[in-house]
Amino acid sequence: MNKRIQLIFVLILVFILTNVALSQEQILIKNGKIVPVVGEVIPNGSLLIQNGKIAKIGTDIEIPPLATVIDAEGKCVYPGLVAAMTAVGVTAYPGSGNDVNELGVVTPQIDAFDAINPEDSTIEVTRIDGVTTVMTTSGSMNIINGKAVVLNLRGNIAEEMVIKRDMAQIFNMGAKGQSGFGPRRPGNYPTTLPGIMALVRDKLNQALFYAEKAKNAQKNEKERESGRASEPFKRDLAMEALLQVLKGKMPAVFITSNEVTIRNALQIIKEYKLKGIIYARVDILKFADQLAVEKIPVIWAGTTTIPERWQPYDLNYHTAAVLSKKGVLFCFDILGFGVNSHRVRSIPVPASISVAHGLSEEEAIKALTINPAKILGVDELVGSLEVGKLANVALWDDTPIQLSSRVRKVIIEGNVIPMTSVQTRLRDKFEKIVYERMNRE
Repeated sequence: MNKRIQLIFVLILVFILTNVALSQEQILIKNGKIVPVVGEVIPNGSLLIQNGKIAKIGTDIEIPPLATVIDAEGKCVYPGLVAAMTAVGVTAYPGSGNDVNELGVVTPQIDAFDAINPEDSTIEVTRIDGVTTVMTTSGSMNIINGKAVVLNLRGNIAEEMVIKRDMAQIFNMGAKGQSGFGPRRPGNYPTTLPGIMALVRDKLNQALFYAEKAKNAQKNEKERESGRASEPFKRDLAMEALLQVLKGKMPAVFITSNEVTIRNALQIIKEYKLKGIIYARVDILKFADQLAVEKIPVIWAGTTTIPERWQPYDLNYHTAAVLSKKGVLFCFDILGFGVNSHRVRSIPVPASISVAHGLSEEEAIKALTINPAKILGVDELVGSLEVGKLANVALWDDTPIQLSSRVRKVIIEGNVIPMTSVQTRLRDKFEKIVYERMNRE
């Protein structure tokens, strides 16, 4: 019995020491073109990773003892890409449904963190194409949806993946009830845009009133104890969630669908002095000057959409270049939230198209990395290659803007990621079957 206890103790000790050693592993990437995004490009540089963070960047970094060395000769070393509007991590297992949208009209208390599934197939699919950090929403179909969370796409449990909880509250300014084409919604949705505005104002005003009631909660408690108050104060999780937005502790992302909904979103931001972010697919250039002056960032999702029939065919292709020229802080989106989260990996596509239509490559790369990190409030951790930041790194054949370029290696928080996913496994499986069949014939 004593020998068995000793053996168990030794195994536990080995396990602990092994995990300590792994947590202190050093990785040196050498001979690569280091593109830090913030700062000068280093043509033949090195990058040292230690304890999951970037420790050194330069040209003459000595190889530490026992360090893992990655030769990046002929490769470009970029920070991991950041996607600002996704459902990655909450789409569940293939064929098993998802946790993307909660039924209801107003559900601000819903938290995407409660549905994060590290086995979600979209995680592997997304990260092997260089996207290492995402904002995962708790829905987009309701008028007032839940809270978003920022994730690194690595971890065995949700807590290991999260780098920022309560990142933003999601509002959809065009979520009208069914009155023709578009998604079907229950009959209790407003059927007009004025109805949506009235509902949003009503809920925000209710939250302000709730705050006043909460201030008097202690007084009410004393009065109730003395028999003068009849009703106890009841917590309302929805109102408490909206209060975080009203107090400026959490930004509000406004999903818009046209010029009117953009204008309405800007009006709500102004009325209630919110930290607003505009998510737009069309008409954003009409407000570019105002957005620049008021420093309201934009998640631009319209590059690959078709313009209205009266608009120039290439209007959306030029939009990013104009936003950049006007000084608007913006990032790209590929319309990959909701059930389309497997598309998030294609986020370089709108950046590439925009470069072909006037946007500089430098600004395009920023709109894939440091800009979304700033918009999400995590730029101190990710979005660029700087000493002290999390070691989220991708090795590309060439610039991500060049669509023939491929990702060869991904590192998230100092961990080398397997370059496999459900899609690569299916490809390999059926490729083998096809070749075997061809050889038999």
